[in-house]
Amino acid sequence: MNARPYGYRQIVATLHGCRSDLLDDKLLLGATLTAIRNANMRLAKTKTANPLVYRVGDDIMGGGVSVNALITTSHLTVHTSKLYGTAEFDCATCGSTSSPSAALATFRRILRPTHITIQYESDEIRDRVMSAPTIKA
Repeated sequence: MNARPYGYRQIVATLHGCRSDLLDDKLLLGATLTAIRNANMRLAKTKTANPLVYRVGDDIMGGGVSVNALITTSHLTVHTSKLYGTAEFDCATCGSTSSPSAALATFRRILRPTHITIQYESDEIRDRVMSAPTIKA
């Protein structure tokens, strides 16, 4: 396995049982900005709106809101479904001090899901430390 010269972290998760009144565009934008700050990340400077917020009126997920934020080291994206009361969360970063898990914790506190399913989690910084060879004294 070729190690990256930087630490990569990513979490993909579904927050289930969120109250549909909490899945609006203003609250989700505020939650995203708070999560970025709490996770020690920064928004990237772009020529277009960042984060990008858009409402979906009627789709296979029953309508909802999506927020896509480009951060300086990768992204934070959240898609909601009012019909199913879910929020799909994806946060990745190459920053050694940033924390997708802190971003997820922020969404958990704000959206108050009944439970969370983690589909994917990678933390090369943690894994590198855990798989480091033992040094004998």
